[in-house]
Amino acid sequence: MREHSDVVVLGGGPAGLAAALAAARGGASVTLVEASDRVGGLCRTLEQDGCRLDLGGHIPFIHHPARIAWADELMERPIRWVNRPVARVEHGRIVPGRYIDQMPDGPVALVHDDGTAAGQLGSRVGAAFRDHVIRGYLEKVDGWPLEVISADRSRKLHDEQRAPDGFWYPEGGIGALMDAMATGVTAAGGRIRLNTQVTGLLHSGGRVTGVEVAGSQPGVLEAKDLICAVSPAAMVAAAQPAAPDGLLVPITHRAVTFVYLIGAREQLTEEAWIQVSDLRVPFSRIAEFRHWDPGMVPDGQTVLCAEIYGFTDDDDPWWSQSNAALALAVRDSLVNPLGWTDDASDFRPLRVVRMPQAYPMVEADRVDAVTHAPIWLEDLEGMHLARGGTVMTAIEAGEVAATRAALRAR
Repeated sequence: MREHSDVVVLGGGPAGLAAALAAARGGASVTLVEASDRVGGLCRTLEQDGCRLDLGGHIPFIHHPARIAWADELMERPIRWVNRPVARVEHGRIVPGRYIDQMPDGPVALVHDDGTAAGQLGSRVGAAFRDHVIRGYLEKVDGWPLEVISADRSRKLHDEQRAPDGFWYPEGGIGALMDAMATGVTAAGGRIRLNTQVTGLLHSGGRVTGVEVAGSQPGVLEAKDLICAVSPAAMVAAAQPAAPDGLLVPITHRAVTFVYLIGAREQLTEEAWIQVSDLRVPFSRIAEFRHWDPGMVPDGQTVLCAEIYGFTDDDDPWWSQSNAALALAVRDSLVNPLGWTDDASDFRPLRVVRMPQAYPMVEADRVDAVTHAPIWLEDLEGMHLARGGTVMTAIEAGEVAATRAALRAR
């Protein structure tokens, strides 16, 4: 099989879908390839026992009226406002606001931003407040000391994931927005090829020529412009001819386990999403989907999604446990030490999803090293990277990449 498109988009997550949608609506012939059997990437909504379950909590972080209108135009049902800011547990109580947003009451001695999360946070709130209020949660999520985590990581968490008053959310789950984008792509004449793996990045004379793919229709997809919405390292590794040596460096990945519990009650708490720094509690944050969209859960029931971060080592205290033991530990923690209920016996496990490579981790002193692969890719004529940390930054990155491809076509 050999096909030609103006633009080939690699990856069907929010960035890839947004790129394909913008390019197709702009008049380009577009083919999007996705390795799995459905679009969305991590932004998927599962269905089980009459419930809709997002694959973890996914706040889109929409802040502009034009983007709300964009989402409303795409979806069959309007995007809804959730009047519940992210909360946290502090001194045994649930209080509004994320750990990373907290500020000291009075003047503090700030420290130098040395490129680490410790330095970046200390330069904003001071070392003592950082260590007392913020450190525990971020280190529980990432599993590294703040002195190892990069400043870029903590800065993006603070700047890009703000929802101090509440948040906009697509009815039916985050997957409904992904499906709507996919529908928009095909309605504009684009093609989406699922179960299609990229096995070769084809380039010649310093420019891309297409990709080699495997799956139900193996062959070559030719294009003058490629939009990469997947791991740059994976594309460098697939380069034909091979990329120069030394571009790829080892990357540590953080694992996450999603434990879903269903309870025979209307709600457990009044919050949509709660961050928990207490190390005695398995999860770092927990979503109660009824408060995101009541239609996702049957009447008289509530569903919790506990996000448990770790590494896939045998000595990791949570990853090493069986699904049943992990679900029981989550349920028991609702009683002790959290004290959110006196009796959690009406909660039962609904589903457990494990992701051994949920997101990459880069030490502060290795940030420059991991840029070599994407820089080499971007130097190829016709290659456009689309990368973003949140749903909306990924969507915007995809649209920017599509704009660059369109400008080249002119």
